[in-house]
Amino acid sequence: MLLVRTMLHTKNLLAQLLLLGGCFSIMSAALATDTIHTFYFDFRSQFVERFDHSLDAYAKGHGIELEKYDGKTKSNLQLSQIYSVISSRDPLLINLIDPNLAQDVIDHVKLYGNRIVFFNRKPSQQVLDSYDNVFYVGTNGEFSGQIQFEVIEDYLEYEKDHDRNKNGYLDVVFLKGEKNSPDADGRTGRILKLFAERNIKINVISKNHDNWMAQDAFDDLKSQIAKVGAGNIDMIIANNDVMATGAVKFLNTIGYNTGESTSVDNYIPVFGVDGIPEAIDLIRQKKMTGTIFADFSALAKVASILSTESSTNEEELTRKIWFKIKNKSVMIPFVKFSDFKDYSLKTYPVASY
Repeated sequence: MLLVRTMLHTKNLLAQLLLLGGCFSIMSAALATDTIHTFYFDFRSQFVERFDHSLDAYAKGHGIELEKYDGKTKSNLQLSQIYSVISSRDPLLINLIDPNLAQDVIDHVKLYGNRIVFFNRKPSQQVLDSYDNVFYVGTNGEFSGQIQFEVIEDYLEYEKDHDRNKNGYLDVVFLKGEKNSPDADGRTGRILKLFAERNIKINVISKNHDNWMAQDAFDDLKSQIAKVGAGNIDMIIANNDVMATGAVKFLNTIGYNTGESTSVDNYIPVFGVDGIPEAIDLIRQKKMTGTIFADFSALAKVASILSTESSTNEEELTRKIWFKIKNKSVMIPFVKFSDFKDYSLKTYPVASY
């Protein structure tokens, strides 16, 4: 368990307050702190790294103490970490390894009444509705697919020669997250639906589960190119940036996407999600094509406020966080970034479904 405590201390505050009287109540106020137990699915994740950096910054500026736990992608470990602290009745900020275990967490927590804020990986609405003191903050997996598709559609308009083998189809390799992931299925499903709605003919070469991992994506793309040839792949769409960077690394081994040219002769467009630093750098080097990402500062701020507030009234909380809460969930807007179009860091708020 990694423990990080970040608190602001005001010198001589207690002494100054005592001069005003009411010793007992003042001592209680002076000693009061906000503590958030934060549970990550894996500290190695670049998403976690970026969120954690933003969370630290917010906590240091608002007198919040953080206790952090690394689940190391092991659900049993993460559950034991959560259950070991629920008797504290402190708020729990949880990035679940397996969203299907959210109900188990809630069932254990109910006895103590802890505030729970799930983030990044969303439990079902039925699970959220089973406990008054729980919220979700993150992004909508399906809607992120829509925003990712908008970047893809802009690219197709920009690059008229995107049909590299002239077969009349857009030949696509999808790199998906783990099996049964709502985010992976939502993003991919939304993109496939939008291709159909726009009457864009596509040929899905593969849509394997590469588990959000760069090496899995590297190996997957290597296998697909061995089967069909690089000249028969028009586009690579990854559910996250880590897999997208893995794809770029393999393309580099065969002389593609080196940054020297974006000509379709030796370049296959690669799209991701999350806006991790490595992906942003690859896009700037013209080795990767585009990504979308949530505002991490807003994500950390909303998660912190929801964790430390006692109210469960959605209207009241909406006024405090400046983001709409609907059905116990807060969806953070997206930003688009690409090597072919300047989106000027505009945000694309989540649509109302």
